[in-house]
Amino acid sequence: MLIKSAEDRVADIETLTQLLSLPGLASTVRARIEQEIRAVRAGAKGESEAAYEIDFYHRASTRWAVIHDLRLEHNGRVAQIDHLLISRSLDIWVCESKHFAEGVAVNEQGEFTAFYGGRAVGVPSPFEQNRKHMALLREVLSSDRVTLPRRLGLPIKPLLESVVLVSKNARITRPAGKVAGLERLIKTDQLRPLIERTIDQASTAGTLMSLSKVVSQETMEDVARQLVRLHQPATFNWAAKFGLTPKPEPRAGAPSVMERLASAADLPVPAPVQACASAQAPPAPRAMPSTVPSPAAGADPHEGRLSTSKLASARGVRTSKEMLERLVLAGYLRVGSDGQHVLTEAGQLAGGVFIARSRFGPYFLWPADLAT
Repeated sequence: MLIKSAEDRVADIETLTQLLSLPGLASTVRARIEQEIRAVRAGAKGESEAAYEIDFYHRASTRWAVIHDLRLEHNGRVAQIDHLLISRSLDIWVCESKHFAEGVAVNEQGEFTAFYGGRAVGVPSPFEQNRKHMALLREVLSSDRVTLPRRLGLPIKPLLESVVLVSKNARITRPAGKVAGLERLIKTDQLRPLIERTIDQASTAGTLMSLSKVVSQETMEDVARQLVRLHQPATFNWAAKFGLTPKPEPRAGAPSVMERLASAADLPVPAPVQACASAQAPPAPRAMPSTVPSPAAGADPHEGRLSTSKLASARGVRTSKEMLERLVLAGYLRVGSDGQHVLTEAGQLAGGVFIARSRFGPYFLWPADLAT
């Protein structure tokens, strides 16, 4: 069962895009902001791909509780965990997801190199990141902040399993020599087979012990919800990161972000960025703000986009319903609790737009070159 979905990164991308519109911005700062936008988008895409694979098998299961994007604070330390899968044996799979679209290489020392634009770039080990996350999670589970089920008067201690997920289209280059734990570096579509093999091996090794740990679905869900209640959403001052921290404003009233930033840099206040047409409509439950740059005055903000039915026709798909199913499988849409389709963060980042009101009723628009 799905307990928590991932946090939306659209607001971060919008804030970073606004920073790019500041006049007089140094070219070096502009380059750093643009790189940050690419990193945020890549991270969101990697997490979305992993979440899709996890949800496909586990969101409707009564034997698993799924948590995406869990941020824990404990004793002055923080763990940002991408994905958690909790079984009825209280085995917890702690998953760190990385996009690595162009591939990743690991040497005999366990050092990671990623590839961006054909360039090799050293990156921190995601296994070390996950070890820190697991260490803090163990402390939280052992503290009085979480009540664990008990057997014979003793709390059942969850077993934590670490895995690093990369894009299923990425190339993984492994060292010739054996590196301990590297078998847990896998593509997103290999997570389910890995879990099944691990469960089979554990059952063969100790059937009675495994059975003694099994808890009810309600107990498993309760542990998961206790962790979600500890979630602390991150707040990040993007302006400060790029040296654009605003000065205090003496005048009454709350100045806008753009006014504060311009004041900090002694720059003229830029004109407000005009929202695209879809964002001007009254908000609807499944509408999402657009991150597409505002069009020029008088231009069609949706030029070049296709409705779902036209996208289906262009791809040779027989019906709009079948096209919607493909968009759900691709992670661009999800089905809400009311049975209606909802634009996901991945769909938003790919250029999808939700039109809440029109004479045709609500509908979606997609880039003609949408990858499906």
